[in-house]
Amino acid sequence: MRMASAASAPPRAPALLAALLLPGCSARFDESGAHPGDPGHADSIDSAPDSADSRDPDTAGPPPAPPPPVCHAYGPSVQRGAVVEPSLEEISGVAVSQRNPGVLWVMEDHGGLNEVYALDGAGNWLGKVILGGVENNDWEDIAVHPCGDTSCVYVGDTGDNDHDRTYHAVLRFPEPEMAVGAVADHALTPEVYPYAFPDGLFLDSEALAILPDGTPVVFSKDYVTGTSTPYTFPLLDSTQTVTLLAHAAFSTGEATETWGAATTGADLWPDGSRLLLRTYGHVWEYTLPLVEGTATVQALDSLPTAPREALHTGVERTGEAIGYDTVHRGYWTVSEGVNPALWYTGCADPGL
Repeated sequence: MRMASAASAPPRAPALLAALLLPGCSARFDESGAHPGDPGHADSIDSAPDSADSRDPDTAGPPPAPPPPVCHAYGPSVQRGAVVEPSLEEISGVAVSQRNPGVLWVMEDHGGLNEVYALDGAGNWLGKVILGGVENNDWEDIAVHPCGDTSCVYVGDTGDNDHDRTYHAVLRFPEPEMAVGAVADHALTPEVYPYAFPDGLFLDSEALAILPDGTPVVFSKDYVTGTSTPYTFPLLDSTQTVTLLAHAAFSTGEATETWGAATTGADLWPDGSRLLLRTYGHVWEYTLPLVEGTATVQALDSLPTAPREALHTGVERTGEAIGYDTVHRGYWTVSEGVNPALWYTGCADPGL
């Protein structure tokens, strides 16, 4: 049975205690227990099979491998370590590498460097990727997705706290080779896909996910309505600013919540059948409809009525990062702050 979510205090709210739980939320975590689906430690995370990104014909590869089965019941959230590097105090996204076993990608948001960082599951530093030709205007989320015969890292330069940015973009670069127990730095120039919201809107977005066909999805962040609106790219074109397509707004909290329901991170299961979404007060998993075995852009329009389950993580001060572990069918979370905990929640399906 799935447990209620743990809450995180919203940013820039000193009057709220870090351990304060929002209404309807409970802290459920275990620092020592392990379940059959847990990776146990970073070295045991295996790489996912490569598959094609049909969104970009220039990088088309072999047919995609069948996605791993979704998880139907999760065990307790277990702290696997803490981010060792003290300078990483504004982590806003986490994604599990598909190329490098045991590697987690993280990045910092507004005010951070134009760098993406590799950690192991215990939080140890493995190196960084310096992205040339771009700035960290306000990077808010990160994702990994098959890309031709390899995999790519996507970074969302999507944050807009003041609702006045005239430039937003999603960045993409191929995953470099990293290894647990070694330190390596890389310098790469990413592809840049600029976008604008329809109707001249200026929106804050802190959550990024990638549909099975390679389409990026950004989710609006709203402190007032307790909802989020998904926006998708009609195409990926680095030569022009494309106008995103809006989909139906959906609830991201309980009926009485607003601030705690503000969306801060997201990820999609490889076939798009599950959307993992976190707010300051919740971790939700939504079930999306499939067409011929995968979810399409149109599946996002089902979110207002889609079934959802309340999941959980450890107590986090300002939780903004979440990402699936598709090999072990669990998920990772990490908060902002100095030396934040790395939490893993593993699958506990019977017979696993």
